[in-house]
Amino acid sequence: MYSIKTNALYLLALLAIIGLGSCSNDFSLNAPAKEIPIVYGLLSRADDTHYIRVERAFLEEATSGLELAQQADQLYFDDIDVAIVRVSNQRAYPLQRIDGVAEGIVRSEGIFATTPNILYKIDAATLQLQEGEQYELLIRNATETIMTTAITSVVSDLRLNRPIPGNNKLPIRILEDDELTVIWAADETASFFDLQMHINYEEWTATTSTTPQQKTVIWNLSSNQTAIDGPNKVEVDGIEFYRFLASAIPTDASVLRLLGSIDIVIDAGGQELFQYINVGQANTGITSAQVLPVFTNLSEGLGIFSSRNQFVEKDFFVDSATRDLLRDGDLTRELNFQ
Repeated sequence: MYSIKTNALYLLALLAIIGLGSCSNDFSLNAPAKEIPIVYGLLSRADDTHYIRVERAFLEEATSGLELAQQADQLYFDDIDVAIVRVSNQRAYPLQRIDGVAEGIVRSEGIFATTPNILYKIDAATLQLQEGEQYELLIRNATETIMTTAITSVVSDLRLNRPIPGNNKLPIRILEDDELTVIWAADETASFFDLQMHINYEEWTATTSTTPQQKTVIWNLSSNQTAIDGPNKVEVDGIEFYRFLASAIPTDASVLRLLGSIDIVIDAGGQELFQYINVGQANTGITSAQVLPVFTNLSEGLGIFSSRNQFVEKDFFVDSATRDLLRDGDLTRELNFQ
């Protein structure tokens, strides 16, 4: 649901700093420089490795921000210590400084230098995130002075109630004139959810006997849905399932298809992340305010340190009535499902 590629955040930081010159007659380009940390980090019990991005905002009188953004030595701090502290026992876990490129994490092309891609990482087995516990991000400079801190509560594991998960799965019936319902439980550490269905199918050419290709289309049932007390639920008209498949899969008279399994994926996000997303979406468009709000939960600097979690339940199958409608229905008959 959420990526470590956050160029927009750093651009906002640059614009915020540069924009100060137009908001105050007292602003001086010759004022002493102050390094401002820019942080992006999401902890998740579903991850094998945790990564934190730490960069710095910059401003030089003689050089444009766009030019500085292409200079890697301007983007990163050389000698900082990054740690995550479990608040309940004050145990600190230091993070390792790495080049993400060496681990296959390549920064998207844009206004910022792509190499190196400096990140700070720690293995999940070392940190061992505990549900509901608070963790603090702690960043110190070379003199061991605290540059910034932030605290988040770890989003607890989710539980799917409907469709029934585990070994007692029943076939899912999706009819055009009925509702498809997904219900799950979460505690107060989750503030919002995204819900997807990953629909897996096989595809082969009718005139050949080649091995079928395995394909997947992703149906977004709900995004940024606010958590409520009690069971969380999404209800979708069954016809939307067929409309989605008709729009997501191209028609080809020479291709045959067979519907396979369906995986349900629920992403949950913490309160800080919820606020960060909502502030970013707010106040935009032709009627927006002149200055866009920027959310941060850091004690100093800008950025986000929060938590997320993911629930995945695989291998749901649809019943015969659903397969018949997929094969013969007006919306999907040209997809050649067997």
